[in-house]
Amino acid sequence: MPNQPRLIELVQTLYETKDPAILDKVTGHDDFREFLRFHQLQVPLPDLVQAFTHTSFSHEFHLPHQEQLEFLGDSVLQLIITSELFRRFPQEKEGHLSKLRSSIVNERSLAHIATSLGLPRLVLVGRGEFKKKLYEHEALLADTLEALLGQIYQHQGFEFTRGLFLVWLSKFSPDAFAADALKGFDSKSMLQEAVLAKYKKLPRYTAESRGDKFEITLWINDEVRGRGVYPSKRTGEKELAQEALKKNLI
Repeated sequence: MPNQPRLIELVQTLYETKDPAILDKVTGHDDFREFLRFHQLQVPLPDLVQAFTHTSFSHEFHLPHQEQLEFLGDSVLQLIITSELFRRFPQEKEGHLSKLRSSIVNERSLAHIATSLGLPRLVLVGRGEFKKKLYEHEALLADTLEALLGQIYQHQGFEFTRGLFLVWLSKFSPDAFAADALKGFDSKSMLQEAVLAKYKKLPRYTAESRGDKFEITLWINDEVRGRGVYPSKRTGEKELAQEALKKNLI
């Protein structure tokens, strides 16, 4: 479509006008069609758009949203990774496989893949959430990727969805199945063991809201050993634990 406004520009116009004709242009935008073509998806356009529609946009413009698709996609994703781990590590213990799966299927990892795929420019959020740049938040991007996988699974089946996600994983997180992949992910457990052995007490984390982010503080033996502002509590705790181990702050 020649000279078509960018999707983000149309969405901003839609916030101002509430014009149904603009809404039709948003949901029929060529950026969505190009995503379908590029990834060889056989998903009807309205169903693809639903996977990118946050509840805040749904409430404003009365479109189907992504929440149930997230639920489906999460299960599909768990099965994809579980079956791949089972294939790659037939002799590995269940506990290690479970940790390795969690290191792959976690908010930050999924958000990285979603960002690499260009999903932030396709996510539809409400006006207030747009101002806060919710479309860049890790939690929303992870949810959107799961919703997308759920919709692909519905229309093209498990094997296609599995193959497609493993291609994405290989391209954007090539070390996902590496032997040392757990080192960074399992930093909280490693720190906990080290602190418990030295001080006979666990490290603790406190969090204070800072707008749409959180200021996380790491306490070891009742002393502050790290502090920072992060998009989620989980991300902050993991990064502070990694930093404490790296710099030997115990």
